[in-house]
Amino acid sequence: MTKTILASLSGLSSDRSVLESAVAAAQIEGGHIQCLHTRIDAVEAAGVLGLSSPRVDLHSSLQQIAEQEEKRSRHAWQAFDEVSKRHAIAVLGTPGDGASISIAWKENQSFLNESLNEARYHNLTVMARDEELSSERIVSVLMRSGRPLLIAPAKPVGVMGKKVAIAWKATAEAARALTAASFILSRAERVVILSVSEDAAGEDRDRFSAEQMARQLAWQGIKAEVRMSYSPLVSTSQALVDMAYDSDADLLVTGAYGHSRMREMIFGGVTRDLLSASALPVFMVR
Repeated sequence: MTKTILASLSGLSSDRSVLESAVAAAQIEGGHIQCLHTRIDAVEAAGVLGLSSPRVDLHSSLQQIAEQEEKRSRHAWQAFDEVSKRHAIAVLGTPGDGASISIAWKENQSFLNESLNEARYHNLTVMARDEELSSERIVSVLMRSGRPLLIAPAKPVGVMGKKVAIAWKATAEAARALTAASFILSRAERVVILSVSEDAAGEDRDRFSAEQMARQLAWQGIKAEVRMSYSPLVSTSQALVDMAYDSDADLLVTGAYGHSRMREMIFGGVTRDLLSASALPVFMVR
């Protein structure tokens, strides 16, 4: 079965990193990359933002929005064209041979989060953090699409999935992340299970859980080592990222946790922190 990857392009500087991450993910076992750029409809935006007020120069505002969206559209297309040519990827409207990589361009015009709507039809969605845009666009895809999300780092990557770090906690979210990432883990050269624990010596439930998962993966032919951090001086998310860096990982796999107070206590707000910053690509599942 051909794996399809949605690359959500914002028309900003992060697009190249999104595309390179999508290509790196597709190279793991082949796949079709559907690039999507959504232009904001100027008239619809004016209505939503209340620009029809007599005190606002409606014509000037509409023109400014239209010009900005035209610029972003050109940037997104240029990034698409550059990356597809540099990697010699076939531009096809539909997926080609499952063992190879193909790519397609699509542009919509809407004020809605089209990436969320499209994400449900793809095996993986790739997005980037853009300071100019609301983080809600990423959060909604992560929490509501029902599909895994790959967050591209600020700098483009060349290789992904060779050395994989897993942020492990004995929770449903972490278990779902491992299942979704199984196509990556089965082809990885090295897998490291990371766990942050506050257990006292002799009551190390987190280590036991991580070691049990390593044995489970071994039964599937995946050799994994365990790395622990105990009562770190930094946040849980930073401790995980630091261990991933020390392990020379090129990808961090983690479950995505909700924003209720109880869930934040369970995993120390790791989802929130990783959504805001990480120099590694982050593979997340809700």
